[in-house]
Amino acid sequence: MRVVFLAWRDLAHPNAGGSEVVVDRLIEGLRARGHDAELVCGGPVDDRPYPVTRNGGTYSQYLKAPLTARAVRDADLIVDVVNGMPYFTPLWWKGPRLCLVHHVHGKQWQHYFPGPVAGVGSFIEGRLMPRAYRNTDIIAISDSTRTSLQDIGFRAEQIHLMHSGLDDELFDTPVPEAAEPLFLAFGRLAPNKGFDRLLDIWEQVRRETGGRLVIAGDGPERERLLARAGAGVEFTGRVSEERKRELLGSAWLMVHTAHQEGWGLVIMEAAASQTPAVAFDVVGVRDAIVDGVTGVLASDADAFAREWVTLTEETERRRRLGTQARARACEFTWDATIDAFLKAAVAAGADVEVTPRRGGPLRTTSAASTAADDRSAVPPTTTEADSAPTGRTVTDPDSLPRGLARSAQLFRLFRREPTDPDTFYRFLAADTVRQLRDFGPLAGAHAVDIGGGPGYFADALRAQAGSCFVVEYDFDELHLHGRTPDRAVQGDGQELPLASGSVDLVHSSNVLEHVPAPLSMLSEMARVIKPSRGLGYLTFTNWYSPWGGHETSPWHYLGGERAADRFERTTGARPKNEFGTSLHPLHIAEVMRWFEARDDIEVLWAGPRYWPAWAKTIIQVPGVREVVTWNLVVIFRRHEHNPTFPARTGVARDAMSRSERQHSEPKQR
Repeated sequence: MRVVFLAWRDLAHPNAGGSEVVVDRLIEGLRARGHDAELVCGGPVDDRPYPVTRNGGTYSQYLKAPLTARAVRDADLIVDVVNGMPYFTPLWWKGPRLCLVHHVHGKQWQHYFPGPVAGVGSFIEGRLMPRAYRNTDIIAISDSTRTSLQDIGFRAEQIHLMHSGLDDELFDTPVPEAAEPLFLAFGRLAPNKGFDRLLDIWEQVRRETGGRLVIAGDGPERERLLARAGAGVEFTGRVSEERKRELLGSAWLMVHTAHQEGWGLVIMEAAASQTPAVAFDVVGVRDAIVDGVTGVLASDADAFAREWVTLTEETERRRRLGTQARARACEFTWDATIDAFLKAAVAAGADVEVTPRRGGPLRTTSAASTAADDRSAVPPTTTEADSAPTGRTVTDPDSLPRGLARSAQLFRLFRREPTDPDTFYRFLAADTVRQLRDFGPLAGAHAVDIGGGPGYFADALRAQAGSCFVVEYDFDELHLHGRTPDRAVQGDGQELPLASGSVDLVHSSNVLEHVPAPLSMLSEMARVIKPSRGLGYLTFTNWYSPWGGHETSPWHYLGGERAADRFERTTGARPKNEFGTSLHPLHIAEVMRWFEARDDIEVLWAGPRYWPAWAKTIIQVPGVREVVTWNLVVIFRRHEHNPTFPARTGVARDAMSRSERQHSEPKQR
């Protein structure tokens, strides 16, 4: 497929920013997958590893675009990159096209242009563009941008969401914090970035915080800002990528005062370096920061100053936010960005096959101890996913047997699991996908797999055009069976490093019985699901099941400790699933009572995992279900009955302190 991007600037432009970075990564990513992608833009331009055609100056390029683009008339797809002013490709290009929008400028026109000119720009963006592009597929860079586009007249069904990725180099072992307070602001020195507000707030806080405020970047406002900056402010100008990573890592806080953004790319880059941010609660920025989890959103300048001072003083809280910020940043890869772009291209009519890309470094972060004192404790990201010696085969869900034949196959593979785990877990993952498809489409679903280990379910979901990352407590579990998931976070299922309502699907297979506080984990699973449309998929092995004691079965019927001691006498080693430490007795009645107590949760299906679907009535029979079910499946949805859904706790959450949970070392797999 040949793709031509029509964009305002090349990266060589002195005012290049996040929009230019995204286009550059898209072109390079497409070319890496065998597509022919190139850039047509206004000057100045520079040599790139792909073709770049200069298309006039800042304003003349909009008039010249139809002529320049027709010079590459054999393009299979044209991407109209809108930075306030569109190229109006629907008027002159009848082939497949996409419109990529970073943010709707709205009132920002007034910051850049005199009144009459700003009025014309605002009219074109807000009135003409929605009409001209009514039959064009639109890519929005964030949820905020998608909402803003709908506000000016675009239909929800024509908008595709594509988050920006983050460079893998940002996930190298984080640079330690500077010894003295260092606060970083990064961006183009332009009116919309709010650096005047930043300097005013700095004057309020510097006597309490001490340290330095470093402002990295260049732009038309530099000389004026230099003239009004007070003590302790350092302007670096444009910096190299190496220096940028050093600043991002050593900063105590990222302080961001933009009036609005399309997507706070620099905030996410700081997050990848384990540096939390303080910013205003504005469009685009609120997509990059999960308030109170990965940073803080302030309503006004006074609140901004208070949080700045507080986070400077509260080291443990600051580092906890940084750890959680890095955990969330692991989700955003350029491969996922390319996948989303190609899906939009298909919707636009481009003849291209969407094959999710696997490979690249495994991104990990330690979220199990969110109050860690040392950033160097975060594991380095060096494991290559494609190095798995047995490959990354995915079982086709439609090829699986049904009914009693399915049950017989499951039990047969289960018995062979010790010697052939790959076949068993691929079958389970495919079977799960087939079951979930009955409750809604999986294409485009963003999922988290708790205790997903080497990523069998994540691979199966990606084969359905969804995306998934793994939260795994035990780092070694990420490398089982010669596999490694593409995207993973080391974390605790009882305290997920995720924002409330942030995923379409939460999946957990045979983990609940391995955590000491199972109701806490259930609350966390419910917390992170998007209300109304998100799904939860839970399976666990109940204690009185024939396999309730796992490798110590069936002797667990005589007591868990006795069964573990017998296992040691017989084999000479303690069981991997140690009773009371990494294996805990869990009963169906206990779990179903939890679901019944939650008026904001609807159970869509519940029944034995290994038996045919018609056997689900077993779980209605107390006592019998605890033995016969073997392994319970619960598929559920959370509704918006409780708008003040708790950030970290839920109904019937176990009374267990964080330190108790950490020292109990649950085994998730």
